[in-house]
Amino acid sequence: MKPEGTAPASPPSLAGLADCHLHFEGSLPAAQVSALARRAGHAFADPEAFQAARRAVAKSEDFLQLFAEVCRLFRRPEDYLEAAESMGRSLADDGVARAEVYVSPEIFSLLGLDAAACLRAIDEGFRKAGEARGIHCAILLDAVRHWGPESADRVLDVYARVPLPSIVGFGIGGDEKAVPAAAFAGIYLRARALGLRTSIHTGEWDGPAAIREALDALRPDRLDHGIAAVEDPRLLARLAEEDTILWVAPTSNLRTGAVAQADKHPLKRLLEAGVRVALSADDPGLFATTTSGEYRFARETLGLDDRDLRRLAENSWHGAFCSREERIAGLRKLETSH
Repeated sequence: MKPEGTAPASPPSLAGLADCHLHFEGSLPAAQVSALARRAGHAFADPEAFQAARRAVAKSEDFLQLFAEVCRLFRRPEDYLEAAESMGRSLADDGVARAEVYVSPEIFSLLGLDAAACLRAIDEGFRKAGEARGIHCAILLDAVRHWGPESADRVLDVYARVPLPSIVGFGIGGDEKAVPAAAFAGIYLRARALGLRTSIHTGEWDGPAAIREALDALRPDRLDHGIAAVEDPRLLARLAEEDTILWVAPTSNLRTGAVAQADKHPLKRLLEAGVRVALSADDPGLFATTTSGEYRFARETLGLDDRDLRRLAENSWHGAFCSREERIAGLRKLETSH
């Protein structure tokens, strides 16, 4: 038994994690943000200015504003290549063996850039990181929910023109309350017809009804966040019975105000209800966290034990849009890391 007053031990070694809920512009190392900002003539060229902006995030609106500022730092496809390689190396150094990263072709277009060229640049940067560090980075296409189904359809148009093998999935982020999930039913049918796996951000800032609508109307393979499910025992039972993966990001939930208190985060309740949960860093570059940091939070703040952490780590591979062979290899690596 641990003596009273003893600080929680560090999490067990979990090299070889998968993190499949990351956003490109939100996952850049701080040094990469500064490098892009210097070329763009932006205030974030001063590292302290960027750090101050990160510290100021206290609600979802703050986060979205900071995310938009980082997006504006990109001026050419080569910037995406450099950033992708830097990101991949940083994730690998944190113990991540597989990353699945959301990228938004509509954002590239709004910046006046060729979306296909930017996707190819990210693909090349991820391949370079893989050659250097052994990490496998895959791309998830991201549609912005509050831009509507027409925008989401254009995202899939880009994939139809540029079906890179590294693009494995499609999902929707943005304002959960802006457009009903059912409005995207045809988009999800098209995504699956194109061979993509699917996910959706839901149940972070909206309630259980939004999660049920997403499940019924879109039939996604997995959910990003989904923490509001703890408010509805019947929904919890459904998620457990259907073995739906939830990619939960505790630090993100706290920094955007979705969860008010660290020790009240519902992660443990989701696990106790039998829901298959995996941990993600979401936007680690903007929330000053890492994938391994989310495991430390689960141990030190929420009191999860070694068995719980192992379960979360294994779920990270069960929730990945990868081949059976890569999943088995990832799970074996986890076994040898303990």
